Amino acid sequence: MRLIDIRSAWTPLGPLLLSISALLTPGLFSMAHSQPANASVRTSQAADSHTWRNANNEVGRYARGHIDLLKAERGRVERDPNLTFSAFKEDAAAPELSEQAARKAVLSLHADLLSTQAISSVEHYTRDTQLLSLLQTTQKLWIEAVSAKEQLNIQLRLTEAASVSLELAKRMEKVGNWGRNRLVEVEISYQSARNQLLLADQAAFNSRQTLFKQLGSEQWRLPDALPKPMSQSGLSELLTPLDQQQTERLARHPQFSLVEKEAQYYEKIVGPTMLEQWRQQLDHLIDASTSWTGAIPMLDRTKILWNHDLDKAIKTRAEALRMRIQSKSDLLQAREHLRATHTQASDILSTLQKLYGSAEEEALMRYNGMFISTWELIAKAQAKMQAELAVAQAKRSFWVALADMRALLAGAPYAGPGSNAGSPDSNSSSSKGH
Repeated sequence: MRLIDIRSAWTPLGPLLLSISALLTPGLFSMAHSQPANASVRTSQAADSHTWRNANNEVGRYARGHIDLLKAERGRVERDPNLTFSAFKEDAAAPELSEQAARKAVLSLHADLLSTQAISSVEHYTRDTQLLSLLQTTQKLWIEAVSAKEQLNIQLRLTEAASVSLELAKRMEKVGNWGRNRLVEVEISYQSARNQLLLADQAAFNSRQTLFKQLGSEQWRLPDALPKPMSQSGLSELLTPLDQQQTERLARHPQFSLVEKEAQYYEKIVGPTMLEQWRQQLDHLIDASTSWTGAIPMLDRTKILWNHDLDKAIKTRAEALRMRIQSKSDLLQAREHLRATHTQASDILSTLQKLYGSAEEEALMRYNGMFISTWELIAKAQAKMQAELAVAQAKRSFWVALADMRALLAGAPYAGPGSNAGSPDSNSSSSKGH
């Protein structure tokens, strides 16, 4: 049986407690100062001893002492009203919004895009670009909303830990174990944690509302957390050779196929002789570029049989070349960003969590052996929850990077690392991928 020590009731392996009670009973402190000089004092001492034994017997009923005792007490204590979400509220009976359900909902809302009779290649390009942008934005908004909810729940546990610390500090200050200055420090930490909780609450609310506006419906409940990243061996986006990805990407690129076909069309009309004359004139201008000083020379069209077809052939071929280069650069950037975010998320999940888990178990054993204080235990557990926040953020970065990569391979413009879902750049059909 473990004797009562002055410690908070908090379990790092489960939900944090909302209060601490019965730890600092008057009997525990009066016993240390009682001076039995008469029968009444002895009676008081006996009562104190009885209280002490009862308290220890209560603790002894639980495998891990105070931690389990106060966890059981949680249901008998009113929840801290400051830890109630003011904005983010969900109906537990509502259906869960999976990523696939979000995709179906947004396509149903924009059924006109699917039913559009695209006659010309330009109309096909416009419609395909709109659909790709719509699906990419929806996927990223779903990732943002789920991640915000996950981080909100972790922040709630952090704030509950701060609330437990504050309750213990108040009791220690009340019985004289602590000075007012130490209590103020704990109060500041609690207010800081509560402020972060309010910010997380607003972030979760705003991201969910943005997603629901995209879907046109609010009759959903978000998943509690994003899934863990798959192993790299399951990421075909990183295993497929770059040249193969480039070929497949350009084949799906709505605009590149139009420009390439147009360039080939005009080059065929112009013919190889005229194109060769043009290339010779171009080489002459480029070679002379070192002597450009005041004015840049213009092409002398009198030396070439210039016409509209040649002009179109030159412009469309140059545009196709630039798009090909841009596409390969985007692919390289997307692959490396995806690789980096996958490595980061995997390392945090596999390595950092294991380290914190081992440290937590060690701290709990040392705490039960009275080698470390309650405050050290709380600090270690709070550090572990900060690591959980880092995990949630790393998962979010990975899934956003994967969404951008897959949209790029489907022919969409590359949003680029750090782009926000729903931003003008991510929805524009004229962004840098085109």
